[in-house]
Amino acid sequence: MEQGQSCFFKNRIVTTGPTPVPDFILGAMTESVYYHRSPAFSEVMQEVRALLPTLFGTKEEVLLFSGTGTLAMEGAIANFFNVGDTVVAVNSGKFGSRWVDQARIYGCNVVEIFVERGQAVKVTDVEKALSQNKNVRGILIHASETSTGVRHPVKEIAKLAQKEKDCLCLVDAVTATGVFSVPMDAWGLDVVVAGSQKGLMLPPGLSFGAVSPRAWERTQSIKNVRYYLDWRKEKKALLENSGAFTSAVTLIGGLREVLKYYQKVGIENVYKKNWKLCFATRAAIQKAGLSLFVKEDAAASAACTALMAGPTWTSQLRQKFGLTVSGGQDELKGKIVRIGHLGYIDGWDVAAQLLSIGEIAKAEGQKIDSAAMMAQFFAIIGEEKDFTPGDLK
Repeated sequence: MEQGQSCFFKNRIVTTGPTPVPDFILGAMTESVYYHRSPAFSEVMQEVRALLPTLFGTKEEVLLFSGTGTLAMEGAIANFFNVGDTVVAVNSGKFGSRWVDQARIYGCNVVEIFVERGQAVKVTDVEKALSQNKNVRGILIHASETSTGVRHPVKEIAKLAQKEKDCLCLVDAVTATGVFSVPMDAWGLDVVVAGSQKGLMLPPGLSFGAVSPRAWERTQSIKNVRYYLDWRKEKKALLENSGAFTSAVTLIGGLREVLKYYQKVGIENVYKKNWKLCFATRAAIQKAGLSLFVKEDAAASAACTALMAGPTWTSQLRQKFGLTVSGGQDELKGKIVRIGHLGYIDGWDVAAQLLSIGEIAKAEGQKIDSAAMMAQFFAIIGEEKDFTPGDLK
C-alpha cells in the first residue's frame, strides 16, 4: 500500500494515460522478449504490419518508434518541414502548446491559433490563418486534446489543407487512436501520430506514425539533420519486418495481442462503448449539479471528461478512495479533474470515479444528489442508442 493511500481500497489507476493494461496483454509481453533481429520477432512484426493500418484507417504502412507520443510528434516536425517553413498550429491545451514549441525549435515560422481551454478550434479561424499567410506548409492539430477533453473538427480542417498548394495536415491522435474513429485515408490526413499508453491499452514507450504518399514525397526535400528521428530509415526497416534500431520488442508483442483483440471484438464496438461512456458521464455530472469543463457536446472527446474541481480533489481521490485520476495541467492545475473512459476502463470504473468525486464535493459543502447522478449514468449505459457523433458515422 502506498503512503497516504486508503487502506480500504486497492489503488486503481483510471487516468487518461497510462491506462490500465489487461492481464492477457501483460502475459503476452512477458513472452515477447525476442532478439530484435530474430525470425521470431520478424513474424510478430509481420502480423502487426498487417493489422495496424486498419486501426488508423489507412492502406499505408504505420511506423513504430521506441519512445512516447512526444517522440512521434517531434519526428513529424523533423521529417516534413524545413527551417523557415510556415505552419499553422492549433494550441488548445498542454499538447497543442507542445507541438507549437517543437515546431519553433526546428525553426518553423509558427502561426499559432490560441484556443480558449475547453473549446474546440473554429474551422473559420484556421481558414483565416491560411488566407492571411502565404505558402503555409502544414497544419498541426490534435484529434483529441488530452489535457482538456476536447475533440477538434479534424475532418473539416483536413479539407482546408487539401485546398492549399502544398499544405500537409498533421494530426496528433494519441488519445484518439483506439478510442474513436479518425480515418486517415477517408479524411485525407497526411501524418497521424499516436502512442501506446492510451486507447491501445499498453504501457508507455511505443509510438506510431502513419504517412500519406504526398507526405512521403515531401521528405525528399527536407534538409533537417536527423538520425534516430529519420522516418525513412524506419520505413525501410519496417518493410523488412524489423526496426531501424533496437525495437521495443515486449511492447510490440503486446501490441499484436491488442490488435488481435480489437479484430475479434470489432473496433467499431469499442468506439461505440467509449462514446456511450462519454455521454453517460457528461449527463451524470450535469445531473449531480457539477460543472462540465467542455460545455459543447460536439466538442467532447470520447477519451475523457473534464469537470471543474477543487485544488486537492485528485489527492483526495487517491487517499480516500484509492483512485489515481488525471487532474489539470499547466494553467488548469488544481482547477479540473479528468474522468478517464478510454482503453481498458469500463462502466464500473467510471461509476467509481463519479461516486467518489460526488463524495468529495459533498464534503466541501456542495449539494450533490448521488442517487440521481448514478441513475442518470446507468440509464444511458442501458440504452441501445448509438452515441457516436454524427460527423464520425
